Amino acid sequence: MKINKIFAALAASALLLTACNDNAFIEEVSFKDDSDGYFKTEAAMEAGLASCYAEVQYMIYGCMRTTHSWMLMGCNLDTFTETSATGNVNWGSMGPTSGYARHWADYMYVLANRANTVVDMIDQNPQITYTSATKSQELRAEAVFMRAWAYRVLAGMYGGVAYSKHMSNEAKYDYDLMPREEVWANLVDDFKWAEDNLPATPRMMGTVTKAVAGHYLAEMCLAVGDFDGAIAAATRVIDKTDGDHQLMVTRFGNRKEQAVDRYGNSLAAPQGAYWDLFRTSGTNSGTDASDGNSNHPENKEALWVAQSDFAAADQWTLGGSGDSWWRTHNSPVEACWAPWLPMGGKNGTRVDKAGVKFYIFTADATCYPAGVAPAGSGNPAADIPEAAGRKLAYNLSCKIDSLACRVQGNGAQYGLTCLATEYVTRPYGDINGSVWDDPNDFRGSEVMIQRDPWLPSGKKWSEVKALIEARAAAKGDDTYKLTASDTMNVTPRFWKFSDDVHPLRSTGNNCYDCDWYMVRIAETYLLRAEAYLAKNQKDKAAADINVLRARAGAAPVAASKVDIDYIMDERIRELFGEEQRWITLNRLTCNPKATYVPGEQNVTTTNYMYERVHKYGFGYEGAPGDRVAYTDKMGKTRHYSNFKPHNYVFPIPAAIISANQDKEIPQNYGY
Repeated sequence: MKINKIFAALAASALLLTACNDNAFIEEVSFKDDSDGYFKTEAAMEAGLASCYAEVQYMIYGCMRTTHSWMLMGCNLDTFTETSATGNVNWGSMGPTSGYARHWADYMYVLANRANTVVDMIDQNPQITYTSATKSQELRAEAVFMRAWAYRVLAGMYGGVAYSKHMSNEAKYDYDLMPREEVWANLVDDFKWAEDNLPATPRMMGTVTKAVAGHYLAEMCLAVGDFDGAIAAATRVIDKTDGDHQLMVTRFGNRKEQAVDRYGNSLAAPQGAYWDLFRTSGTNSGTDASDGNSNHPENKEALWVAQSDFAAADQWTLGGSGDSWWRTHNSPVEACWAPWLPMGGKNGTRVDKAGVKFYIFTADATCYPAGVAPAGSGNPAADIPEAAGRKLAYNLSCKIDSLACRVQGNGAQYGLTCLATEYVTRPYGDINGSVWDDPNDFRGSEVMIQRDPWLPSGKKWSEVKALIEARAAAKGDDTYKLTASDTMNVTPRFWKFSDDVHPLRSTGNNCYDCDWYMVRIAETYLLRAEAYLAKNQKDKAAADINVLRARAGAAPVAASKVDIDYIMDERIRELFGEEQRWITLNRLTCNPKATYVPGEQNVTTTNYMYERVHKYGFGYEGAPGDRVAYTDKMGKTRHYSNFKPHNYVFPIPAAIISANQDKEIPQNYGY
């Protein structure tokens, strides 16, 4: 509902009243803008829910260009990291006053209170007339779900939670923090109630359904050790009791007729269906981005998708989203993950001993071939001899379809945000180890993870790098040698966060418009596999995992090989960058109900999240700081992440502790 329409209605009402009574014109009237004066209709309840969805969308999209949004997905854990050793999610300096420590806390408490407001207003206003007999309970179930999702995040990130099932409209200074395990028990009840009362189909694009609640119920049942409950909840999603959802194994969506990708790699089913999951609109029409494949009617795998709803006219239907700080109202996810390839005139120029200016990456990496001049390409500096007659594959507004351009989106220059760990980027068979256990796994192939990117000249990065090294050797001039700082951000291109077709290009916007998967049914299979593992039914666990591996073209895993580490690796293979990794690892850490997790679990010396991050986390070799050194299998000195055992939860934000002035809130250990 547009705010100006509300104001217009109030103004019209005031005019009608004063027209009948001249004295009323001078009377002072207070119109309260609060729950008592507003939540009186079904439409008002829906508007309240829209504000909840907007909060989720902001948390997912709003700060993607920084690491705020990526903390939930596991930034600086075992799968990916931020680009700086001294960045904002730096475990060595993370403390109670850090804005990154309080970011999710601030907004999740707001979300919980917004959801509780809708719950309370529905309960307190039974006189409201709804459009169907079940609508009241369905809307209430959405609000209960949103409350549960907020507290799920808070418990997973901070441990103790200031928990409430009712809205707060006045200050309170004596909260007790509810322990994580007690919060989880409450969430089991909430997600179950939501599953029982939500519809099987969404009220509108992006709203939650039975299947979404069932998925999270399975997760919370795992957290509290109710493994049979987890299996039952996941099964209701998988067997379609909760709605028409299934793993996609046939080609679908707007590019399903495309037999090969732009490099000639086969997209045949079932593997090609995985590629289809992440395609954008595939047109240049400039229409609303909601026709990307994540929202496509043929996509039965998506359970819940956060809507970016970017359109050429800057319109959105479910609360909006976008980057609220820079007002770009589009998704910068492609820029966050795109490789930082050589960018021509932007950087990478040097002058050798003879005074000749050149591109350290060569003109082949920064320019199109001579005679090729796509619209929007830039001009190289006239004083660089090697670039004569060529056009740059980079310009300030970046409105060209060039893989040498890392930044996508409406001319706004975002920086690379996320770097995958080497455990993820190393191919199958790497001597130092890799998450990829099968060379035929489509998810780890060059189709989905382009480790050797093509440059605008038509050469691969490996070819150009060899030319650079040969040139440096021939010149005998160290100026021509690449350094670690030159190449650190020459990263693989993840085609699940990128596309070679940008639908709004005709409007001057190269936005990657695929809305964000909050939950896919692929993850539901992995939750059920984990529950089977907990019951030592490894054959059933392997069967669920192999449903995903079959689609990817990977060999089935033997039941004897299934343990929690294997499931965590399979989650990386299937859900890299999508999964809310922080929550997954947190619920397995220092949790006595997770009986299938090996090793000691404590906050001081070791625990499951610590061991995963210690083994696979990013060591920042260019700036190791206080990180512990080790020697890899190639004989090179490397460094472990500086993640410590107590970091499995964030610090309780100092602002929360100081505001609770009538009762002391203890800080999490280690902070």
